[in-house]
Formats: sequence, structure tokens, C-alpha cells
Amino acid sequence: MATVLPPGSPRRVSRPRLLAGLLAAGVVVAGVGGWAANSASRPQLNVAATVPIPNPVVTEVGRAANGRVPWDRPLAVSVTYGTLRSVTAVDPDGQPFEGVVVGDSWTSSTTLLPSSSYHLTATVADSAGQQRRIAITTLTALPATTLHAVLSPGDRNVVGVGQAVIVTLDRAVTSPADRAAVARRLSVATEPATVGAWRWMSPTELHYRAASYWTKGMTMHVAADFTRLSLSGGTWGEGSHTTDYSIGSQLISTVDVATKTMTVVRDGVLLRTVKVSTGRDEYPTKGGVHLVLEKSRLKIMDSSTIGIPRESAGGYYLKVPHSVRISYSGEFVHSAPNSVREQGVSNVSHGCVNLSPADAAWFYDQTIKGDIVNVINAKLPPRLSDPGMSDWNIAFADWAN
Repeated sequence: MATVLPPGSPRRVSRPRLLAGLLAAGVVVAGVGGWAANSASRPQLNVAATVPIPNPVVTEVGRAANGRVPWDRPLAVSVTYGTLRSVTAVDPDGQPFEGVVVGDSWTSSTTLLPSSSYHLTATVADSAGQQRRIAITTLTALPATTLHAVLSPGDRNVVGVGQAVIVTLDRAVTSPADRAAVARRLSVATEPATVGAWRWMSPTELHYRAASYWTKGMTMHVAADFTRLSLSGGTWGEGSHTTDYSIGSQLISTVDVATKTMTVVRDGVLLRTVKVSTGRDEYPTKGGVHLVLEKSRLKIMDSSTIGIPRESAGGYYLKVPHSVRISYSGEFVHSAPNSVREQGVSNVSHGCVNLSPADAAWFYDQTIKGDIVNVINAKLPPRLSDPGMSDWNIAFADWAN
């Protein structure tokens, strides 16, 4: 017969019923021996803490200490403390980036781009079976080497009709495939339109010209876009650049070594014929079309730079006014007061075109970068490796390479 307790009396619960209730509540019990008497001889229960379920972690395989992953191999991510269900990824342009899930890893179908960000969202089931969406942003490593371009002439310049478009690279490009890839990233638009072609002058320099001289007033728009340009050896192009400039008057100066004169014609109109003295037999002026490369109101000329010791019989170190460079082989059109008597009579220079001080000052004021200085009746041909003589002494049919 059950014992009836008065109202408010403490209810005694049996040990088996208490244990069953704790287990139903999900509390982990330390064992049957958990009951003990304390100093007050009251019953106690040892209850261990519940173990938390760890959160899943998605990590990139091969991530370096700087937080970046290699770009020249597929991207792989793996999951710990969970099961990978799926991954969606987008590339730096926000376009889908495909891959496959195998076990608890996902691997992209292609390699990556250097110096770029990829955004991934992984769907993962934790150890309790709950699904989670985990977003990560992956940064790729820098390329081993980069390639940049400098365009000239620069913006808003006005240049002569012979001035080629020049692209200078900061790294040598040697393989035919890489050179073709670089050239495809270069463009020249002219107004009025004309057809031109690129030529590699060296592993670090390209020139662009048409079949004939540019026309007066022509506008030029040059662009180089090396963004994501992939070359051999892990080299990547970098940067997008443009330059806009225009073509000035057609100034063509013809130096006749035989008659020792120079005629200067602007847009078909003769401006002046002046007396000159060109290179002596030991140092003849080279023939062919030269270009005005630069001008100096006062130029230090040192014979040692062209292989003639200063202390030798033909050596010199002079400050020469009104100097117009027409080659990188040491040829200038410049003032030469010491050879005025020989000008128009004999050729006595070290290869330069000597003018009287008055004629040199006048010519200096007339000419600009890119103007034509054509040397005729010379003993030596042009030096095609020289930037001042390379652009217009090669037939256009042979120009492109």
C-alpha cells in the first residue's frame, strides 16, 4: 500500500528513477559509483561536461605563410570536422570557376591567375549532420617575373613624319611564341587610317611604322594591354597603357656628301640650302635616312664614346652648341665654327654634319624629334642596328618580323 505524504512534505525520488531522468535529458553520468557521501553525508552526483561539436573548417591546400596559394596549379580545398557536399567558386571576373569534389576535397579544373582573388562557398555537413555554408576568399601568389611596357613618344607630343612608334620593355623577350603574344597586345590607330607593322629591334624594343612616312596632321593612338599576358618561364604581363600624339610638318633635310650641302624642305617648299662638312675618310658619315632623335643647346662631345681616345691625334672633348642627334653612333648635325672654311669645300669631321654657327642655330629651331635627315652619296651604308638609321632603311616588305 502506498504511503500518502502530507501536503508540502519533501518528495523522495528513488535512485533508479533519477538516473533514468538524467539519461533522458542527455546528461552524461560518470557511472553508478557516482553516488557518495560528503562531509554532511548528503548524496552527490558526479556529472561530466558535455563535449562540444567542432565547427567544420575549410582550408586551401598549399597555402603559404603569407596567406597566398600557388597560381600555376589547380586550386584545392579540403574540409576537417565535417563532410564536403559541394563547392561553388567564381574567378576574379565573377565568372563560374569549375571543379570536382572527391571525398572531403574540391579541386578546380584549371590553374589560376597570379595576384588574383577567387571566391568560394563550400556546403559542409558537420559531425551532427547539420549543413553549413562556409565562404572563403583565396589570394594567389605573385608571378615569378612581370613584363611592363613604356610607350613613346609620349602624350600630346608633336613629332616629325619619320618618328616610329616605340615600345620599350623592361625584360627581354626572346622566343618567337612570346614575341607574337606581346605583339598581339599592342595596337596603333591613326587618323586618317593607315596600315603599319611591328618590328623587333632588340629583345626589349619594338618599332611600328607604315610603308611610307606619316602625313602631316595625322593623330596617333597607341595602346599596350598586358593584363593577364602569359609568357614562358612564369612571366606575366602587367599594366594597360595608352599614348596619344600627333604628326607635325614634313621636314626633310638632305645632306649630300658629294656636294657638301644640305637642303631643308618643309611640306615640299625649300627653306634653305646650307654648306656642310661631313666625315673625313677615316670617319665617314653613314648614308641613308636618319632621324632626329634629340636636341641639345649645348652638348658635351667626347671622342672616347665612339672609340677615339681623347689624348689621341683625332681625340676631342668639346662643348658644342646647337647639336641635333641623328644616330646613336655619334652622328650629329651641329655648329662647328672651327670648320667653317672647309664647309662646302671638303669633308673634315669625325662623322658629324658640320654647319656654321648661324646655320646650326637656324636648323636647331626648325627641326623636331622624328624629322628626316637623309644622307646621300655616302661611302658607308646605314647601320641598321642603330635606332637613328633602322626605321626607314629597310623595305616595308621586309619590315615585319
